[in-house]
Amino acid sequence: MEQDLTQAMKRLGFTANESRAYLALLQKHPATGYEMATASGVPRSAIYNVLRSLERQGLVNVVQEKPARYVPVPPERLFHLLESRFARDLAEVKARIETLARTQDEVVTWTVQGYTQMLDECRRLVGGARRVVMASLWQREAVALKDWLVAAPERGVEVVLFSFNPLPEGLGTQLSYNIPEAELESYWSHRIILIVDGEQVLLGGAEDTADNRVVVSREEPLVEVARSNLVLDITLYGERTGTDTAHAVSLLTAPLAPVEKLVASSLAARAPISATT
Repeated sequence: MEQDLTQAMKRLGFTANESRAYLALLQKHPATGYEMATASGVPRSAIYNVLRSLERQGLVNVVQEKPARYVPVPPERLFHLLESRFARDLAEVKARIETLARTQDEVVTWTVQGYTQMLDECRRLVGGARRVVMASLWQREAVALKDWLVAAPERGVEVVLFSFNPLPEGLGTQLSYNIPEAELESYWSHRIILIVDGEQVLLGGAEDTADNRVVVSREEPLVEVARSNLVLDITLYGERTGTDTAHAVSLLTAPLAPVEKLVASSLAARAPISATT
């Protein structure tokens, strides 16, 4: 039992010698340092340092001088001290973790390295989407993300995918040229653009290698670059295939200034005014 208690007290932050000394004193007190060393198995050369440590922690008291004799605080006092220590340490850890989490939340751009890690980040982003997921990707990556892309509409998230390759069925709105991957891989490397809720973007390589790198960002200039690339791809797809892509484009351009309307108003304002007689 004492050995089990010693191990339990070590898990609570006490040293083995402190645990053995307190337990020995609890069973027989008051006791001198020599008596405690004998009863506890703590070396005589270490016992007084151990006692001073226990005294500083409030677990033993001196009741007699010359020779000094020690008594333990009652177990109830020990439990109260442990609860206070645990509550204090827990509060400190909680505060530090929350501070760290806030610091990480303030990071708007970071790099993800590795193909598997890139797919995991894509799953995280798609899984956290609230309104819309739009992506330009290859068939291989669409297959890898299939379950997450299928689940998104079930919670009301619109999914629009552009690809040069055939895509698995059931993955939202698909704008695809249906060119086999093997035909394109001799010309292009795998790339991916993923835009979530128009606020966050993942873009970069999608090569199945340990050094593949993508950037994940909430920074507006990077989101705008990704948005512009996807708008261009979708617009060209519509022109080449005769497909109406107005809705897909509107999902990307809705946050932007209404350029066409502003240009029309500007041109109208500069039009010459006809003379009246």
